[in-house]
Amino acid sequence: MNIDLQNIFKITLSSAALSFAFAQPAAAAWTGADNTLELGTSISNPSFNSSNLGFAGNPALSNDGWGMQGAFTNFYLSSSAQSVTVDARSSAANFPAFSIFRTNVAYSGETVGVDTPAELTGQIHKFNSVGQAGDPGIIWATGADGIVETLGYVSSSSKNYVNSFGDVIDSGAHDVSIDDLYETGVSGSTGVTGNPAFANTKRYATLTLNDLQAGWYAVFVGGADVLGSSAGISLNISASAAASTYTPPAAVPVPSAVWLFGSALAGFLGIGRGKRNA
Repeated sequence: MNIDLQNIFKITLSSAALSFAFAQPAAAAWTGADNTLELGTSISNPSFNSSNLGFAGNPALSNDGWGMQGAFTNFYLSSSAQSVTVDARSSAANFPAFSIFRTNVAYSGETVGVDTPAELTGQIHKFNSVGQAGDPGIIWATGADGIVETLGYVSSSSKNYVNSFGDVIDSGAHDVSIDDLYETGVSGSTGVTGNPAFANTKRYATLTLNDLQAGWYAVFVGGADVLGSSAGISLNISASAAASTYTPPAAVPVPSAVWLFGSALAGFLGIGRGKRNA
């Protein structure tokens, strides 16, 4: 995990921006309408989203994830857990993928920040689903009432894409967090259960977050390959029975002079995109 001071500038700048009014995707509901995850329990939705275009993999949409076709949801982890696993599954025809974000509130895809006009013109939620909070294409979702850090993503498509923001959406599971404030590592896997020739075969994508700290999280889910067929994607999130004993480092306060300097730079230079290695 790499600490990126530039991302701190971007998060602060974007949280102060005015909101734009866009049509919003509804958050998918959990079975029993219970989004609280406790130690040793799980929450699920058997038919979360069915789009094969909601995450990435469509050249016609510049390989961007789209808030109008993907689906957001959120959950609250009541106690810090030794591990939390997020699992998305569909028929073999679709290619489930998702990103997971740390939030301060029950965030469900609302616009809370403002991207540059070039990133929004003619589009609704042109979404850099693998970007770090504050990066171009995800600024609209970044802020105190939205995403505060992107933790990881996973794509079950075997293909790699480059979206219109220059970020690579790689096959497999990836840790993109920038510090150890919310977890100590993200890992996962993708694959197919059973024989692809049979209708009951499932394609899956999973992420496990170690020492996940108590609080709110958001998940964005959709299919990741335009060649796939729209098919229902189920979602299950489970927490270990064991509590985490990890104590996160204290967040380092940034002097007010630094914020002012960052604001001045942003005004003249715009907001840059940080490179991250999976």
